[in-house]
Amino acid sequence: MESNETTALEQSREFTEVVGLFDSLDKLQSAIDYLMTHGFDRSEISLLTEDAKTREKIGSKRSVEIEDSDEAPRISYIEAESLNEGKAALIGLLFYVGAIAGAIAVWTIYGSFAEAIVAGIGAGMAASLVGVGVGAFIRRRQRNWVQAQLARGGLLLWARTRTEEHERAAMSAMQNNGGHDVHVHRLAA
Repeated sequence: MESNETTALEQSREFTEVVGLFDSLDKLQSAIDYLMTHGFDRSEISLLTEDAKTREKIGSKRSVEIEDSDEAPRISYIEAESLNEGKAALIGLLFYVGAIAGAIAVWTIYGSFAEAIVAGIGAGMAASLVGVGVGAFIRRRQRNWVQAQLARGGLLLWARTRTEEHERAAMSAMQNNGGHDVHVHRLAA
């Protein structure tokens, strides 16, 4: 009986998050950096998703109209360092696979070690260019995301909070880093 009461209490509990609106990527990033260095986990930080998905879900509403909407489609925050590491790993992997494939192909056809090494290096470099192209594509998508959010009225940032102290810390982080319309938003679990 007691476990049913506990489950009912957990299900009715309210969660809070602090939401803020930013007019530049630098200010948004400063607020996120502050949050992450002051007790917030990356999983507690979210942003408005890409514009096409946002338009599909909620239309062309302005950022201030959707900041408290449970229907606002969100994405988890991914650190720039993680994106850079991923791009570097992709380029390195493609170089490695291209180099091995090129070297093996030339070795089996011509049987020359020197030609296999040269072919491997060439094939690796060619394959890594694909990774460079993917990196450029990711940068372009990020730039388009920022421009679309700014055109909508600003970059939205949500930080999930666990306690009132956590709420105050999130509000302070956002306000001190250029956030506008910073406030607590309550969510039912």
